[in-house]
Amino acid sequence: MQAKLIIRFEHLSEPDFIVKAENIITSLTDNSHYNIPWPPQAPSLAELSLALKTYKDDYHASINRDTLKIAQRNKSRLALTELLKRLPAYLEFIAQGDTAILATTGYDQRKNTAYISANDILAAPSDFKVIHGIKKGSLNIHIAALNDAGSYEVQTAEGDPTIEANWKHALSSLSSSKILIENLTPTLAYWIRIRGIGRNGSGAWAEPISIIVV
Repeated sequence: MQAKLIIRFEHLSEPDFIVKAENIITSLTDNSHYNIPWPPQAPSLAELSLALKTYKDDYHASINRDTLKIAQRNKSRLALTELLKRLPAYLEFIAQGDTAILATTGYDQRKNTAYISANDILAAPSDFKVIHGIKKGSLNIHIAALNDAGSYEVQTAEGDPTIEANWKHALSSLSSSKILIENLTPTLAYWIRIRGIGRNGSGAWAEPISIIVV
């Protein structure tokens, strides 16, 4: 049976990996298609939840950039990743190719690429909006979702936006409608741009937007 669920998580940032793992666990909790107990070959929800908690604790402990704590974070992320990679074999066996059932798992599904060129890149996001956030020094970003995007990258520039070296990575997001940038300097003017990341790599940038942070 051909695999339908994507089990690569290495490209996700630490916060995005947490969001993805939480979404998978939430989606499978009380899921009528996957009744408990699961077979011993599949990691249980309890195992997944414990591994996620351990990883989140280690992630928050590593924010101060202590090298030993970062190493422990990486170790617990690897442990959680291994569990998340073991589970789809069971999920796909139960679904028997039914993509509607697979869609309830929280995992991303592989798309049929038979008619898509290997050289195609994602178009620039549309409906790009940037507004002031509730918190001081924050901005909310919204775009229309791109069908083939697995995540989105946001960059900021404080100087001339036509100079590529001025652009800095701000964050990666799995969402297209709930993107929040924080810890920006109030009264400073920022340029913001965003692009989708798909199976063929980075897509085209949306036209940059300038905004003064409050």
